[in-house]
Amino acid sequence: MESGFTGATPSKLYAFLLKLRPLEYGTLMPFSGELVHAAWLNWLHSAAPDVATWLHEGNKRRLFTCSSLQFPIPMPRILNAEHDNVHLPVEPEKTYTVRITLLLGELFPLFHEALMNFNVRDTGAARPPFMQLGKRSFLLEEVVIVNDDPSGWAGFTSFADLAEKAGAQKLSKVQPLTLEFASLTTFSRGNANNRLYGNHYARIPWPQYVFANLARRWQGLAPPDLTAIIQPERIEQYIQNDGVIIADYDLRPHQVSFTNHTQPGFVGSCVYHLRGPDDPPTEDAPLSLRQQILLLAQLAFYTGVGYKTAMGMGRVRSL
Repeated sequence: MESGFTGATPSKLYAFLLKLRPLEYGTLMPFSGELVHAAWLNWLHSAAPDVATWLHEGNKRRLFTCSSLQFPIPMPRILNAEHDNVHLPVEPEKTYTVRITLLLGELFPLFHEALMNFNVRDTGAARPPFMQLGKRSFLLEEVVIVNDDPSGWAGFTSFADLAEKAGAQKLSKVQPLTLEFASLTTFSRGNANNRLYGNHYARIPWPQYVFANLARRWQGLAPPDLTAIIQPERIEQYIQNDGVIIADYDLRPHQVSFTNHTQPGFVGSCVYHLRGPDDPPTEDAPLSLRQQILLLAQLAFYTGVGYKTAMGMGRVRSL
């Protein structure tokens, strides 16, 4: 089919949940982010091979994220299984969830068309698996993309709506902002001026790691008429001047196992204080610095934060 894909700047953001049922009893590794990543690209390839290839090989903008398979069991058990890499059971009578976010508006109609084509093909034959994760096959039960889903992880918006919402915020002198880091998060760090010690993984969500990176993501994703409302240099200076501080946290070191390595990081929540006063808005800066940071916190719901967001890491939301 003709994909109509141009690589144009996106204006919409989507976060949807795929409700899945396994075809048979079995087990699966507790963190399957890289398996979901591969399965999602295989699925997209059925709709638009050129787009799937472009996303996988030819572009570094990270225009989607994938979660690991979410098991219907208590989170403490999942975290313990992830840390120790203990495989978990999958059972046909239970529902499992995968979360996908799309940061390029043109990808959503491609996904919808692929889904419709998948549902109508092979009429009269046994229903084919929707997704293959390792040795486990899953059927698609439901797609959820409403803003009021009880899970709090689905929804859709536009860059313009995010900007408008941020501009309407009336802030106190010290404005709290809480971020939940729901899947393993880490920041790959290196010193470009001195490579003697090599790269390392930062395991604390310092403001400069979280918000400065999100500012650059906005610059790379937002439509041209909205790019300039986020000012990365001013945000970095504001952070450097301790305008944003960590006021409280409930974080724990964590690790997950990929196919060939163990990845360290952290999970939990962190409370930031955004400290005023604010400069008055101008034509060049219609949002105050603190409004810009609140906007970036909403963007993080779709983009994720930190390292390997396309493989299940860095799933974040503001509380």
